[in-house]
Amino acid sequence: PLLERRGSLVIRQLCVLLHANSLYLSLAAVLEEGGGAEGEEEGGPGTMDFEFVSMMVQTLNLILLTAPELSELRAILKGSFAPDAPADTRQTFKRLFSSWCHNPVATFSLCLLSQAYQASALLIDQFAAVEVTVSFLMQIDKLVQLLESPVFVLLRLQLLDSAAPFQPALLKSLYGLLMLLPQSTAYHTLSSRLSTVSTHNHTLYASSAAAGRLPFSSSSSSSSSSSKTQAKKEAEEISSLLRTFESVQARHTQARRRELQKKSLLVTPREGEGGGGGGGGGAGRAE
Repeated sequence: PLLERRGSLVIRQLCVLLHANSLYLSLAAVLEEGGGAEGEEEGGPGTMDFEFVSMMVQTLNLILLTAPELSELRAILKGSFAPDAPADTRQTFKRLFSSWCHNPVATFSLCLLSQAYQASALLIDQFAAVEVTVSFLMQIDKLVQLLESPVFVLLRLQLLDSAAPFQPALLKSLYGLLMLLPQSTAYHTLSSRLSTVSTHNHTLYASSAAAGRLPFSSSSSSSSSSSKTQAKKEAEEISSLLRTFESVQARHTQARRRELQKKSLLVTPREGEGGGGGGGGGAGRAE
């Protein structure tokens, strides 16, 4: 397809000629409008090509994670979940997330890039309901390769911060990714990385216990009311994003079922075409 052969080059050139952030948000808006529920019934004027939209999101996501032209947008996304992040920064993440939901692996990688580890950990649970295809596994394999790239160097360093509040969610996200992979090169690459982190944390806790203290412990670790309010607000936002993901993936599932029904030899009669009507039509043709 033309998208696979030339799509990346065209989009990267547009990012150079236009403002990359505005371009991505515009493309995300178009994809989100095209993925609306209106007109999705079979034969409707607004019937959507879910496979194309998913492939488009996959292409845009790969460019976002690798192209130097998108470095500014990557920097914005990486700070979108910081406590002092501007409102428009978080809004940028939300607008991309709504469109990225058409591709589960792209959605997951967007969460990792944006340090939305709580969302990525919950997304892993949602993957149990996603159809695992060869394309799905290939995308995960590619993501593991990208996790070893400079784009995710901050994520790899954060694995060492065992006292950070995001640590459990980050570890669940990566171990969940590991469980989705078959025994392959990507599996052993990620497993080796996580084993190194596990060994580091075990050594750290062992030496700290021998010294009679916990690693990175601090007397000022008690959370304030403002931080609790912020955490509650963030949890509500993530729940809303996950509902969007579930809704979009449900539409993808329905579209796949409709395609299978079209190919089936067992054609289901449409509403209003009762047995008597069918018999009458047959009698008419017999005459």
